[in-house]
Amino acid sequence: MKKGLAGILTGSILFIGTTFSVAADEHIDKDCGDFADHNEVMAFWYENGYSAENDPHDLDRDNDGLACEVSQSEYDNYVASQEEDDSAEEEQDENAAENESEEGAALPDTASNGPLMMLFGAGVAGAGSLLLFRRKSKTA
Repeated sequence: MKKGLAGILTGSILFIGTTFSVAADEHIDKDCGDFADHNEVMAFWYENGYSAENDPHDLDRDNDGLACEVSQSEYDNYVASQEEDDSAEEEQDENAAENESEEGAALPDTASNGPLMMLFGAGVAGAGSLLLFRRKSKTA
């Protein structure tokens, strides 16, 4: 009876834990109304490398390669400004790399998006260990 109750409790905790997992923002469908202005739309379009052939959010309804009725000149100006910014950043990165040694460099961002599930897993492992040790002490 106790094992059945423990199994049901563990199963329900795992089920509840999976409902709390957070979905990544990139899987949320975007619409033109989700953006404040054309600059925000162009930034999203440019940073994700979208085009008329690659438009998972269907922001380019008329298939002209421009999202949310942005004009060609607006987009061309935006791309030119981004390329200028990218070249300036590359120069700064090269200068910083020359001045920085490998020891003490910044660590990569490797955080998990499921710490709650890790906590539940540790709890289940702890409960299993407790039951195992308790069973061994009764049979010995």
